[in-house]
Amino acid sequence: MNIARNIARLFLLLLAPVFPAHAGILQHGKVQLICHRTANRDLPENTLESLALAARMGCNIVEIDIRKTVDGQLVLNHDDFLERLTSGMGTVELTSYDELQLLDTGAWMGERFTGMRIPRLEEAVQLAREQGIGLYLDIKTKGIAPLLLEILEREGMLERVVFGGEWEDVRALYPNANHDAVAYINPGCNATEVKALQQQGKFVVANFSANAYEMNLEAMRAAVAAGVDALNVDYPRLGAEAVGRPVEARLAELARAASAGPVPARLAAIQELSHFTGFPTQEVFVRLLRNPDDRISRAAAVALVIARPATPTQVYIDAGSVPEKTARRNAAWAIGMTGAPATGFLLSLLHDEDPDVLKEALLALSHCPGEVPAGPLLPFLNSGAPPVRAAAALALARHQPQIAATAVMDLLRREEEQAAREHEDQLHSGAQHLTPEQIKPIVEAWREQMKLIQALASLPAEDALGPLASQAFRSVADYSQVTAVVAGYQLWDRLAANPAPAIEALRSTSVQVADRAEWALVRAGPSVLPQLRQALPLSDPPSQARIIRILGWQGDHEALPLLHKLQESGPQNKVLIAWAIEKIEVLRFQPWTN
Repeated sequence: MNIARNIARLFLLLLAPVFPAHAGILQHGKVQLICHRTANRDLPENTLESLALAARMGCNIVEIDIRKTVDGQLVLNHDDFLERLTSGMGTVELTSYDELQLLDTGAWMGERFTGMRIPRLEEAVQLAREQGIGLYLDIKTKGIAPLLLEILEREGMLERVVFGGEWEDVRALYPNANHDAVAYINPGCNATEVKALQQQGKFVVANFSANAYEMNLEAMRAAVAAGVDALNVDYPRLGAEAVGRPVEARLAELARAASAGPVPARLAAIQELSHFTGFPTQEVFVRLLRNPDDRISRAAAVALVIARPATPTQVYIDAGSVPEKTARRNAAWAIGMTGAPATGFLLSLLHDEDPDVLKEALLALSHCPGEVPAGPLLPFLNSGAPPVRAAAALALARHQPQIAATAVMDLLRREEEQAAREHEDQLHSGAQHLTPEQIKPIVEAWREQMKLIQALASLPAEDALGPLASQAFRSVADYSQVTAVVAGYQLWDRLAANPAPAIEALRSTSVQVADRAEWALVRAGPSVLPQLRQALPLSDPPSQARIIRILGWQGDHEALPLLHKLQESGPQNKVLIAWAIEKIEVLRFQPWTN
């Protein structure tokens, strides 16, 4: 954002009508909960997950810490040092936001939190707005007021925050900041002291953070009885208990809503309940897993998969032996999502009569460690159900890649030949429109083919290249208009090992095939350039033009002598060569040369 725009926005802030800065945040009449540094005793601090949990546990205001990265992004972080909270080393303020996104900021607190990331301030502000809470902004980096105020104004949260830390420049740009007077007092206060402060017009907060009273529920209750306006806590669950809004009551309410009523409301309740990390909700989800409505059962399975601590694998194995097919189906799905070593159990499900159970068991096998022999999997490539065939292909590719390279390719060819025959029959029939009954098998076959392509793409590089290239560059009509295209995309990262199939496909009489090969070689990266340079003088004119374009798009400066030589040798492709040379010169990225 340019300076003029920044100044204009700030003048708008200064000239806006003056309202109480904390209208609707620092409220009297109901004891509020202020959570220190998000739910930092339950989840990794200053993460979106921890902020959301604090809100769910009833906190009205949540403190977050704000720093600016080296590239000017505002992010949530307390220490500045990366050592305690992340997998990296160094300081946040000397690190780019993109680099921070490569660091894990959850595992420091335990393996169960692996995968969390440092969020941007915008994300936290948006989440707070959605949850209907206020924020206490502990500003750690000086001089960020213009950017900070712009974000708050844009997100509609300017009047829903309290400023703290290095906020002097906020006051200068936004005089209405921190309009309300706040008095922090220690535990052990009495009603007389609290009332005296309130009579002075102060909002009284009893502090139960970073002191010896963090988990003293009795002292919290005493502060509430003394009439304080808010509790500042590190343990929101204890604070909620002290102010008479126990989290357990909310959990019970959600459990009831999840158990009966309209399906959309039940799904919403299950989803909300699943985000109460670390609470004893597993029994509720296990019971709902057996619900005959697959929507309810799957929602319960999702809740069990995302639970922290992780749900024991035995829970899914037990559910896989119950009469309800929804439970068996979604227990298999859950094992696949977690990648648990449960191949024996999944193989036992291959005797199930329900095709949806078979599909989920095979799909789960494609994610699970260990080795499964080809024998139990191969028969399912001939199943009458396309989803079962597709899942079997993925499982076979995972456990028996050499066999899959042939078997899956044969299946894909059969499916494509069948699709071609059906397409011809439709053309000869003269039918103008297909009925829903006619459309359904076509869509099912297309969905299966997408998974067959994925199965081929999951093979080791030496096994995948040939089948994918034959799909991407086949000259027969692709009635789906997608299968060959998807296979072509999968070649981008594989052509480095052998670009020859794509270079050969540049000669195809099919414009679509040649185009696909050309762009695959553009996106494959510089490793294919030596063979392209070698092929350029020997190619026919159409292929030569395509190679010239590829060299230009890739900015291949090593091709310049060859291109200049071709330019001098005759009129053919002269304009194109000139374009490629200009493109390469621009892409040399050498501003220090003239």
